[in-house]
Amino acid sequence: MKKITLFSALIFVLPLYSVWFFEFFLQKPIPLWINSCLGLLSLYILLKIPTQQRFYFGFYVGLLWFYWIGASFYFFDFTFLIPLISLFVASVYMIIFSIILWFKNPFYRGTMLVLSGFIHPFGFDWFNIDSFFAYSYFGVDKLHFLLCVFSMIALGLFLSSKRKIFLFCIPMSLIFALDFSTFIQNNQTLPFRAQIVQTDFSQDTKWQKQHVVDNVNQQMSTIQQAILDQQEIIIFPETTLPFILEKSPYFETLKNLSYQITIVIGSLQEKKNQTYNSTYVFQNGEVRVFNKVILAPFGEKIPLPDFLAQPLGKLFWGEESVLLSASEKFGYFTYNNTKIKSAICYEGTSQKAYTDNPAYMVVISNNAWFPYTIEPALQKNLMKYYARLHQTIILHSSNGSNSFIIFP
Repeated sequence: MKKITLFSALIFVLPLYSVWFFEFFLQKPIPLWINSCLGLLSLYILLKIPTQQRFYFGFYVGLLWFYWIGASFYFFDFTFLIPLISLFVASVYMIIFSIILWFKNPFYRGTMLVLSGFIHPFGFDWFNIDSFFAYSYFGVDKLHFLLCVFSMIALGLFLSSKRKIFLFCIPMSLIFALDFSTFIQNNQTLPFRAQIVQTDFSQDTKWQKQHVVDNVNQQMSTIQQAILDQQEIIIFPETTLPFILEKSPYFETLKNLSYQITIVIGSLQEKKNQTYNSTYVFQNGEVRVFNKVILAPFGEKIPLPDFLAQPLGKLFWGEESVLLSASEKFGYFTYNNTKIKSAICYEGTSQKAYTDNPAYMVVISNNAWFPYTIEPALQKNLMKYYARLHQTIILHSSNGSNSFIIFP
């Protein structure tokens, strides 16, 4: 039974692994029909999994979906914690799925499926079954998701009762669940020439002082080449310059270069004895700084009361993690009358960053924390989901994984 449950869990998460396989392994766009079918199959499995298997199923899904969360501990010499964190996270999702699958009634499970998008353990909101349809022909809002769920409920009822009314409901629900804009060839372009940089600096060497000069020289050369190529904007990943930028001699250099090209680059800012993970925008000799608003749970903040979070932060991540602060609000910069929202890594996968439906968003990431894992694919899948949901064009620059542009 355990093997069968593991197989069911693997099939359930296939929409996520298919994005990884096509977008990151094959380096080609995923055919939308694949995740259209796999997404429906995932829903059907969740509706039909036996209640007695719910604990094992939830545990395996949690493990397959989020096994990578503890990978960053390798860089802090806490490698032995990685499997323990994976098991802990899997156990949390075992409890969540045991609630979703508590009753066999398909309408109960369908309701729990629709509501599952509001479940965010520890404030970590990557548990989003709706996003399985990010790369599909189906719409991604709640109504379209509900129609997909209802079609699979109807399929289950037809197979068990053979009543033709349920057979009729299946294609009708799926037709209304379609997003017909996905059938139209997308020829969208940006209103400016942008170079989106992709870097591959290992996390265990990136912050070492002996590598900083070579790193900076490489980025300066990239900017000079972008100017020669007549690019208008160049976008670098998160913490490309791993130091307090305003205290470095490179700050003025970047200001001077910004008369020839707009530079968006990740670094750190220190203000009022607080340190921020920041996006710097150099434009025509002026500088705007956008500090990160939503800190990643456990990666940048510990979602526990301060009297617990502070000692744990010092134990696992050192003093820097407890000094990392969050800004109060997101910001925009403008290029040729085009407003562009600034977001950093985890923010690009959070609903909170899209509440004002930005037309354009720059997201800078450092995925080197999770090498050789599915994490970058999960991030891209969520960004595609929100891009479609809010009609946002996303320009994503990353270290340690693919950089790309996402059109709705």
